[in-house]
Amino acid sequence: MKRIAVVDDHPIVRGTLSRVLSADAELQVIGEAGDGESGLKIALAEKPDLIILDLDLPRLDGLSLIRRVRSQDDKIRILVLSAKPEQVMASHTRIAGANGYVGKGREVGELLTAVKTILFGYDCFPADLTGTLRGGGGLSRLSPREVEVLQYLARGVSNKEISVRLSVSDKTISTYKTRIQEKLGLSSLVALIEFASLHKLID
Repeated sequence: MKRIAVVDDHPIVRGTLSRVLSADAELQVIGEAGDGESGLKIALAEKPDLIILDLDLPRLDGLSLIRRVRSQDDKIRILVLSAKPEQVMASHTRIAGANGYVGKGREVGELLTAVKTILFGYDCFPADLTGTLRGGGGLSRLSPREVEVLQYLARGVSNKEISVRLSVSDKTISTYKTRIQEKLGLSSLVALIEFASLHKLID
């Protein structure tokens, strides 16, 4: 279960984000905040896997919040969700220490793709996001665990070894593989490898 904190000064945005994220069984919203100071307290106390934050925040602005979190914890992943122009602010947030940037004008599926990409250790900024979404945005249909299994499969790790690493049975991994292929419309391991490479899930 991946733990997420949402920091935005608009209650409707926070509520919508929480509902969208919580609809995925492997994502859990563990805290919400309406200002930067409260967001910082949640981040340092709860140590979520990911913080989704706006830039326009009272008490402590988004860029300052990113810097404060990053100065004390380099493991928490940070995704900026902002209405500010991507081409202007994305580079600033990256320099501050964020792992991704999504404009509020984008589709929900693109946001979820960014969330999952970042949770599995990859940065996801606008130029990267465009590449990540090629092929119909199929990645957004996978759960975080399915993305993890896909990464292992694409790297040539056997079902048995994956089952050991994830502490599940071989049969469960086979089920994941079948489900991944069905969701992506792919019928072979070679196709899965190509998909994972295209979507920057493997080096």
